[in-house]
Amino acid sequence: MRKAFVSALLVGVLVAIVGANPPYTHHTPCPHKNCNKLQQLVPVQHHPVAPVVEVVHTSPSYRPASFLELVEIVLDCFNTLRIPLHRFPAYLTGLFPDDPETKCFLRCMAIKLGVYCDETGADLDRHCLQFGLGECCENFVNRHLTCLQQNSGPCPDRCTAAYKQELCFQEPIAKYLDYHFQQFVGLLHQAKCSHNLPMLHP
Repeated sequence: MRKAFVSALLVGVLVAIVGANPPYTHHTPCPHKNCNKLQQLVPVQHHPVAPVVEVVHTSPSYRPASFLELVEIVLDCFNTLRIPLHRFPAYLTGLFPDDPETKCFLRCMAIKLGVYCDETGADLDRHCLQFGLGECCENFVNRHLTCLQQNSGPCPDRCTAAYKQELCFQEPIAKYLDYHFQQFVGLLHQAKCSHNLPMLHP
């Protein structure tokens, strides 16, 4: 309850922040063809989308985003997709409801982090490096592979396809956010004083 209350208050702080810096733009291309482009963030009807689940060891050039960079990505996706501000506290706790806006938000965030591609789906190794908090990646892969295989059928659009796969990582994402929650509070306090984070919905 306390965390949800603090998260709600933080939304008001974020809205008041003037963005002096550009959003996080470091994006390590996926080790697959044509996966480094962020396209069609809004739901668009296509032929059914069926990402292929394969365990591919990530490229040595991949660098997980820092927590501050992840926050900037979240804010950038909020701005790009015009997500209602009341969703922010839920997202901060790792809760992602089944609605079109949230589906495209998860896709946006995952692509910008370099852990997901429309053509090949979720990269297990990269999810481990980004959200595993030091867990052995072999164990991480073994725990999440079955879920990915079960959620890789045809989907009506790219946002739904990404959402179904990214929900497989809801637990590690929630643990990651919980682990960094106090750091997030500190970042917002720093941002309020120095105006160095992007504003929500400028």
